[in-house]
Amino acid sequence: MVEMETLSRKWMIVLGVIAVVTMGVNLALLPEISPALISQTGSEYRFTIVEEGFAKNFGTPFLQDTGQAEQQVKTISVTGTGVVKARPDRAVLSLSVVTQADTAEEAISENADKMNSVIETVRNKGILENQTETSAYSLSPIWEYPKEGGSPKIVGYTCSNTIRVTVKNLNKVGEIIDAAVTAGANQISSLQFTISEEAMRQLGLNALSLAVEDAASKASTIATAAKVTLVGPVSISISGYSPYVRSYAFESVSGIAPTSILSPEEVSVTVSVSAIYEFK
Repeated sequence: MVEMETLSRKWMIVLGVIAVVTMGVNLALLPEISPALISQTGSEYRFTIVEEGFAKNFGTPFLQDTGQAEQQVKTISVTGTGVVKARPDRAVLSLSVVTQADTAEEAISENADKMNSVIETVRNKGILENQTETSAYSLSPIWEYPKEGGSPKIVGYTCSNTIRVTVKNLNKVGEIIDAAVTAGANQISSLQFTISEEAMRQLGLNALSLAVEDAASKASTIATAAKVTLVGPVSISISGYSPYVRSYAFESVSGIAPTSILSPEEVSVTVSVSAIYEFK
């Protein structure tokens, strides 16, 4: 029994010696494997994890000294606005025919006859097929509510049909409205003076260019006043886009329409941008 205990102590001592030797060897080899593994600046150590050399070979993250502090970027925030104007080159009319009848079929039929007459009339005034389109159509019942109470009942139907007409000759706007009303149109929902989609797009681009220039001018003025040097834009984003076209609304008409209509002198597009500039 005594001999067994003595033998066990000897083995524990041997294993302890082996562990100490192994740790010493590892510590001795560590600087040889990567001298840049640990670096010291004064009493402060800086480390970063990289996947190079030893790390890739053994699948273990590596520690490396960054050595550089992140620098804070100094910025100026400004806004810019650009406005571009142009003369309208077309008018857009919304012409409606509204009919009422005892039955849905009668309301629809009467409405179709009048609208066909309106469309034929504007065609004769030089409006092409691709300058007209249906923008709204509805059929709704007319309800009667008994004064003594009880359930309401349908006493008729209202049919409404609206077309959008683009007039490219602004001198003929009043004439076309008069002709359409005479042919059966009894409601003019709106009259809008505008320009083509392509022209409006170009106005927007020109306004955007002016807005960016305005932001740059403001940033430069601030930098000069603050006696700092402007480096350049960090970011520029569109914060607003506002096209303006003149619109008119009309009440329901019956055989009478305004014949003398003058177009506004200009339509406009306003664009706003937000910009951040770096300075030093």
